[in-house]
Amino acid sequence: MSVFVGAAGLSLAGVFLVLVLKQCGMPSLAFVLVLTVGALVLLRLLPAVGEVVSLFRRLADGAGLNKLYLSVLLKIVIISYLAEFVAGMCRDAGESALAAKVELAAKIVIMTLSVPIIVNILDSVVRLLI
Repeated sequence: MSVFVGAAGLSLAGVFLVLVLKQCGMPSLAFVLVLTVGALVLLRLLPAVGEVVSLFRRLADGAGLNKLYLSVLLKIVIISYLAEFVAGMCRDAGESALAAKVELAAKIVIMTLSVPIIVNILDSVVRLLI
């Protein structure tokens, strides 16, 4: 909870400063501030993400799950969040076409990452049918 409150507070302070910079006729500097605040918010959230990843690893170890599945799942979640963040930044800069390319790239990477799991599922289905 305190991590979110800190990130939200940092974001609100950043929004205030961005509005002031835009009023003063410095939109380029305002966008640099948006990028900086965004990066700081992400850095502030990294310890919480680390705790969640650690918890998932412990749960997977306890359940005897294949580490491949957990690894792929975590990579997909991280790529999804980063793609959303970067695409949002692109849209904020007025570059919606670039944002669409970032989202497409993320989808392709996610599809590529999921291939080993799909192969394992198909192998299991084939073994059941034979």
